Amino acid sequence: MSHHEVIILGAGPAGLGVAASLEGWHPYDNHGKNLITMDTKSLLGSGIRPIVHFRDLHHPEDNTLYGSNRFNFRKNNRVDWIILSDDAAGGLWNNVPSNQLTLGPANWMELSHYPMKQFNYDNHTNINLREIINKNNLLSYYKKFSKKLNLDHHIYNEHKIISIEKKQNSNFIICSKYKDIKKEYSCKYLVFALGPKSIKRKLGVPGENFDYINNSYTKPEDFEGKNITIVGGGRSSDWAAQELFDKGKNITYIMRQKEENHSRLIQESQFLDYYKRWHEIISNKKKNMTLLYESKVIRFSKNNQITYENNLKQQTIKSDHVIIEIGGLPNYDLLKNINLEFHEKYDNYRFQLLQMKVHQHSFESINVSNLYAGGYLAQGTGLSVIGFHAGSFLISGDIIKKIYANN
Repeated sequence: MSHHEVIILGAGPAGLGVAASLEGWHPYDNHGKNLITMDTKSLLGSGIRPIVHFRDLHHPEDNTLYGSNRFNFRKNNRVDWIILSDDAAGGLWNNVPSNQLTLGPANWMELSHYPMKQFNYDNHTNINLREIINKNNLLSYYKKFSKKLNLDHHIYNEHKIISIEKKQNSNFIICSKYKDIKKEYSCKYLVFALGPKSIKRKLGVPGENFDYINNSYTKPEDFEGKNITIVGGGRSSDWAAQELFDKGKNITYIMRQKEENHSRLIQESQFLDYYKRWHEIISNKKKNMTLLYESKVIRFSKNNQITYENNLKQQTIKSDHVIIEIGGLPNYDLLKNINLEFHEKYDNYRFQLLQMKVHQHSFESINVSNLYAGGYLAQGTGLSVIGFHAGSFLISGDIIKKIYANN
């Protein structure tokens, strides 16, 4: 069994942010103070939320230039850490559609150890910091982040986490599968940052495993034929439906939600070009886009047949392909043997998940010592990178302070 001081589960932006600080890249203020050692508990006691404090240092008020940064990073000694992840640097961003857009401008998606502005300079790119960034540019940035800060050698990808156990001696035991080989690791500090969609949702209907059914969408070229059925209702399925529609496909879009909910999402998202396009599609009532609201799939059958219910009536159609984009859930089943409390979190765009209840000065679980929630999974974070990246300093800082105190 391989032992490390810290194990981070997940190589997305949350995991990368914690790893960078544990690697020794610490933020200093203009007076030379190492902010990792800040007494965040006292900060919270004075009425200032530590995550907001760090976020404001990274993203100052609007009267400063985009991409400005009040942090100065210096290299310190590294802590013994590794990342275990299904994916390479970038985490779940490796698996979204090729041209998928984020919900925020480029500088909202950056990690402060390596500003997007510096990434542009180093790579001779011209990503507009004020504009929405697409998946390919963002993934290139996260991979460069990992390489530049020397994180790559400590990221063990293609590891599917099977179980987590907390031993009486306070160590965590993590069991993973790597290329069908079972691996075991132990650590004193565990950062749970697998992301909000580490388990794909299933419809739970007969025939869901037929070959014509796809549980993800990447690009139009993957889908031959003319007729495509999409099951979903969120941003990912909206993206797939619109992109395939514009490639000349006949789309049947099956959604459980009411029409007014979908319309509100479209109206509130006009800052994104693909939702401007959605507005055009709906306004023009295009014939090759069939929208079925308050509907559900009953079963899939041979010969590419889909039976669905709409207005209490069952109907059957045929499609060349079915794309199921119904999101995912955090894989909290891995922690089922550890007693935890959760908080329900919702945003304005139907993104909802359970967040682990944590101490707001450290993002350590209120129930289990030395267990930390990263990214979206920590109570008190917003559902965007700008909303949660600052939490990486709370996690890494608390771990580093504990290590120093014990040595």
